[in-house]
Amino acid sequence: MIEDGGKAAVCEKLKVGDELININGSTLYGSRQEALILIKGSYRILKLTVRR
Repeated sequence: MIEDGGKAAVCEKLKVGDELININGSTLYGSRQEALILIKGSYRILKLTVRR
């Protein structure tokens, strides 16, 4: 979930409360740590699917 005050909240396309459901083709199951690993492990291209 996009958190208030976080770096993602500054982005104009993401909004506080948005839920990341897919990162680069990998489905997320609610773990913040899992999302961070996928984001940090991506190389140059980051494709997010968000539920609003």
